[in-house]
Amino acid sequence: VHPICLFSMQNAERLAKEHPPAPLPYLDHLTLSDYDTVYEPSDDTYLLLDALSIDFSLTNSKNDNNINITTQSPPPLPVHTTLEIGCGTGVATIFLAKTLREQQQQRERTTSTPPPQDPKPATKKTNVNPLHYVTDINPNAIRTTLRTAEANHLPRHALEAVRCDLASPLLPRLSRAIDVVIFNPPYVPTPDDEVGGCGIGASWAGGTDGRVVIDRALPQIVSLLRPKGGRAYVVTVDDNRPREIVRWLEEDMGVSVVPFVRRRARNEFLT
Repeated sequence: VHPICLFSMQNAERLAKEHPPAPLPYLDHLTLSDYDTVYEPSDDTYLLLDALSIDFSLTNSKNDNNINITTQSPPPLPVHTTLEIGCGTGVATIFLAKTLREQQQQRERTTSTPPPQDPKPATKKTNVNPLHYVTDINPNAIRTTLRTAEANHLPRHALEAVRCDLASPLLPRLSRAIDVVIFNPPYVPTPDDEVGGCGIGASWAGGTDGRVVIDRALPQIVSLLRPKGGRAYVVTVDDNRPREIVRWLEEDMGVSVVPFVRRRARNEFLT
């Protein structure tokens, strides 16, 4: 069971309201024509970045009343390997990579010089240089993510981009090895015959109840997560029947699930 704290939907809404918005990675290298073929960051993207920011923040944030905002969950374990399924522009992975890099730099500053009153040298800690996998069925998304990584100074060796359906070709190699999985699925309810393809429509068309792709992806995600401490961040809309998803994951797959952050976006609620 993956140890994630339990939040109610009301707490998830409160957390989303109180935490400052996460900064979007640099995207000025993209133009309007790029968004004709690749999903443009939108409300669901911003909610996903906020969730990552809250869980991986360097320090606890404070709201307008100067009250500490905390997730009440243990901090994520050292992250060695991440995977984003359906990367689009790549902003979620790039945001997480930059956050982890800032954490590493902060640790190095903290441990490099011992306090004046302490004659003992600081203990040297092993650096963690995570490897970030991204997948997408859309070849334009793969190319765009690589450009976004370069524009945000993510070393090329830190990113492995794979054009594929969900994470299918990675399953044998990365089984139970991923620390963080990110998945902003195609959750919009549509006719089932609209699901699939390799174009931009694959980023939103979710079939019946918006669940066709989600239901295929969740068993893969569970099989990829590291058993102790692995975390997945998955976006849903209320039309997806998220409570049913929670029961399925907890009762059939033994995974703890939390509605972490939740926000109204136009005429729908995203969680």
